[in-house]
Amino acid sequence: MKKALYLLSLGFGLCIAIYFYVFNFDHMSETMLVNCVLYWYAPLIFGLYGLTARRIHSTIGDSENTAIQHLFSGDTFMIVLAIILMLIGGIIGILMFFLPLLIFKPKTENFDLNVAISGTIIWLIFLYVFFLVLWPSL
Repeated sequence: MKKALYLLSLGFGLCIAIYFYVFNFDHMSETMLVNCVLYWYAPLIFGLYGLTARRIHSTIGDSENTAIQHLFSGDTFMIVLAIILMLIGGIIGILMFFLPLLIFKPKTENFDLNVAISGTIIWLIFLYVFFLVLWPSL
């Protein structure tokens, strides 16, 4: 059930982003496009964190590793995901992605939901700071 929620959230975020920036790009002002970021950003981040945490929770087994140790313990899919995220977000982006995974223990109940919610909140705070501090000076 949760996996479907994360997939739906990720798909919704991607579809909305594609709609705004591919199909509706010429009909919206720059300010409107920037204001629409939250419509796709929050569901995309929630789905990405939820699927990642769910994968870690379901494959960690009896290991005493942390989520980050498990991420790099040989799960090819997770290593590829980390490399893609590092290429997109750089070192700071990947470190910020790891932060919510470090907060919760992988064997706890609702690990994936807790990581998804906290990761989304953290990234929304950074987006708010970006719009408050950096955006006006651009």
